[in-house]
Amino acid sequence: MGVLHVYVLPRHDVDDDLLALAHACRPALLEHPIDPACPPEPGDPGTLHITVEMVADVASADIGADERQDLIRALRKELATVAPFDTEVGPPIANSAGAVFDVWPDEQAVILQERVRSAIRATRGDSALQHNGGRPHMSLGYSWASADSDALNSTLRNTITPRRAPLRVDAVHLLDVRYDIAPDTGGWRMTWESLAEVPLTG
Repeated sequence: MGVLHVYVLPRHDVDDDLLALAHACRPALLEHPIDPACPPEPGDPGTLHITVEMVADVASADIGADERQDLIRALRKELATVAPFDTEVGPPIANSAGAVFDVWPDEQAVILQERVRSAIRATRGDSALQHNGGRPHMSLGYSWASADSDALNSTLRNTITPRRAPLRVDAVHLLDVRYDIAPDTGGWRMTWESLAEVPLTG
């Protein structure tokens, strides 16, 4: 199925240090049942992302073109006074879902999330806000089976240097995110179609 999401996406030539950090983690992730978000090619952001919010009331197929345009207009209105900002991601941490980069400092990221939620609430109501992803983070890879996260955390801690990288946040992306079963692992794998890029212009 597909679900509409609002993501922050890293970019080649802007967030190169971040992409290098993610790719440095890839070999350790492949030693565990984790599908890395970054592909083998260095500098390719793959599906690295920060989930700002998801539209959780219905599948994306049930949201028509006019409703999507209403959401895009609401996002542009809410984010017109939000200024671009810089933050950092890292260190890499294994958890129950796979592996993530923490986002810190997160004050501006939390403000951004609240403005995006306001846009979704204004166009689709409170029922569209059902996602709780915890503190801001960048998804580094998703697990498709059980494993010892202590072993992965030890490897990441002992082999990854530097452990943090800057991230420039100057836009969010409205995406139709699709989840399919990966034939090689049996876990789910995400792809997406871009619907709109909304700049932060405050």
